Amino acid sequence: MPFEKGHTYGKGRPKGSTNKNSREIREMITQIVADNLDETKERLSNLKDADYFKAMGMLMKHVLPQQKQIEQVNDDMPTNFQIEIINRIDQVRDDNTLDKVIDLMANE
Repeated sequence: MPFEKGHTYGKGRPKGSTNKNSREIREMITQIVADNLDETKERLSNLKDADYFKAMGMLMKHVLPQQKQIEQVNDDMPTNFQIEIINRIDQVRDDNTLDKVIDLMANE
């Protein structure tokens, strides 16, 4: 039976759930690592410093969550812009003048 667009009978695996095979492989690797922990520690201790840190970095990728880059935008203009408006508002006599001052400052 070919796939039909709009077919809703089979819902498939829920979003975020792990594949059964992936889970089994992960459990098997965890058991292998646990069984050989002493040998792994000994081999790591015999490595040169550079190789040791490289190996530890490779292992940490599987233990620690992956860090995501966050871009932080530091925008001082709204704060400075607001302070300028407050400093000049005492010169405003009516709403039309206030609008003109704001427009002038925005175009500077």
